[in-house]
Amino acid sequence: MIGKERPQPPDPFGFTEREKLYDQISDKRFQALIHDPGTSIHKVGIDTNNYGEFVFVTLSRELQGHRTIMTFWGLGYHEYRERWITHHWRWYSGNQFPAILKQSLSLEATQVLLAQRQADIASDVSAEDQSNRAQLYELLADLTDEDGAYSELEDLGAAALWLLADETDARDTDDDLPATKPLFDTDTE
Repeated sequence: MIGKERPQPPDPFGFTEREKLYDQISDKRFQALIHDPGTSIHKVGIDTNNYGEFVFVTLSRELQGHRTIMTFWGLGYHEYRERWITHHWRWYSGNQFPAILKQSLSLEATQVLLAQRQADIASDVSAEDQSNRAQLYELLADLTDEDGAYSELEDLGAAALWLLADETDARDTDDDLPATKPLFDTDTE
């Protein structure tokens, strides 16, 4: 017997289905969140994750007596996507440690830190061409998730080289392939 679907806990951040699907929000939406009086800002800092160096902003909101913590990251270069993340923010569910909840940062201080980061990276931010590998990673990440895309590329191994080979790449020749027997004998005598 199939059980009833458990109700989802309330979402104090009010994420849309699309935002939940991609674990990201626009910068405009992020700004609205940090400006909302119902949002507490706990921590802002530059740090690294598996994808590069970003600004991490830990926020919390309360709904129906339950406080939810989310950490947003952006304003950095995503090494696997080979793309600057400046117009949107990705997020993950933060740890509910009491020490984090005790920390508090003002909106004004947060804005200063974000503006400083934007100024620091402004000269580096550009629309660069992505490599074939970055394009494949981005496609896989959008279909699965960031960690899943990395694992998929690792699992593909040598097949990824074939998928990523440029049509004009000199390595893309039959000379590199091992000799195999043809499936059908096409010689007619």
